[in-house]
Amino acid sequence: MTVDTPLQVDAFVTPGTMLRSARLQTELSEREVEDLLNLMPGYVGILERDDYQALRSPAFARGYVRAYGQLMKLEETELLRAFDEQREHWEKEKKRVETRPLQLQRTGTGVVIGLVILLAMVFALWFWQGQDEVIPASVQPNEVQAPTAEAPQVNYED
Repeated sequence: MTVDTPLQVDAFVTPGTMLRSARLQTELSEREVEDLLNLMPGYVGILERDDYQALRSPAFARGYVRAYGQLMKLEETELLRAFDEQREHWEKEKKRVETRPLQLQRTGTGVVIGLVILLAMVFALWFWQGQDEVIPASVQPNEVQAPTAEAPQVNYED
């Protein structure tokens, strides 16, 4: 049993826990570490929680972890190995989430039926409006005269 115990402890070691324990041993606050590394406020807490997706640019997370580890004088290879293992785990979860079918793909039949109904309504409206424009046979197009309005007469002889 004593042989399995160190393996279990190593399996739960994350870069964030390593960085946090080193910071607490040096008795520095999160704000002091942020000032020393020129990080945005809150980044040290994010790194210690291993919540790299919350960073403004998660692609730089490995560099932030490396710089923080150098400041705390941690072994760089062990720290980055733990980071890379955790990143591989995230990528597996991300692929698993991306393979789920989207609900939008199931609504294709409803969209097609809706478009057919809309098209039928437009055609019916067009046909109905075309029936109202019947010209009586007794009126010829050149016989139609527009009403004329005469301008009012103004009397300027006051």
